[in-house]
Amino acid sequence: MGEILSANSIEGVVRKDVPERVISRLPIYLQTVETIAATGQSTVPSETLAARSGVSSSILRKDLSQLGRSGRRGVGYSCEDLASTLRTFLGLDRARTIAIIGAGRLGSALADYAGFKRRGLSLTAIFDTDEAKIGTVIGTLPVSDLNELATWPESIDLVVMAVPATAAPAAAHIAAEAGVRGILNFAPTVLDAPDSVRVHQVDLASELQVLAYYSALESAPLNPGFEEHRN
Repeated sequence: MGEILSANSIEGVVRKDVPERVISRLPIYLQTVETIAATGQSTVPSETLAARSGVSSSILRKDLSQLGRSGRRGVGYSCEDLASTLRTFLGLDRARTIAIIGAGRLGSALADYAGFKRRGLSLTAIFDTDEAKIGTVIGTLPVSDLNELATWPESIDLVVMAVPATAAPAAAHIAAEAGVRGILNFAPTVLDAPDSVRVHQVDLASELQVLAYYSALESAPLNPGFEEHRN
């Protein structure tokens, strides 16, 4: 069984010494524990939480140890406390405002994604440079001119970049100048952003190529020469 972990045990909200591979798994733990809590379950064993998160129990326990010291053993993790701890650690204890740059098919689809609100992310604006799209409404938000981002009345923390590769660098520059701190980039190009802006690249084609490799690997016959050498 795991430990009871309380949000009050965190030493600071965001730490810079946590490995990126650990940070990437914390949202998965949050989604899993919130799903479990929604069923009315108040505690969850580490083995169950790990299995449903797709990791081993040892990795789960090591990851969660980054959030604070262990508490009582033999009871499992408190779903409510662990969810609160994860949300605070990830900086989701307050609403984060996001904007989408690009009102094309991808941008429109992302604007309809209900997961933003469930994760404490508030979609406040959609921008584009195409005059034919500016002024149209996607969901409940009108599409605004990208040049308005610099003087936007609301602070925007994060931006989702859903524009062609040729338009992405200029759009990223405008976002950085406007004080945006993070960019999730769907454009198939590497962005040259200042150190104050964190960029995460989402390259769907590359991810599919990785999956194609593993698919081919699993279906490929064993190499007889390798098998003979191994024996």
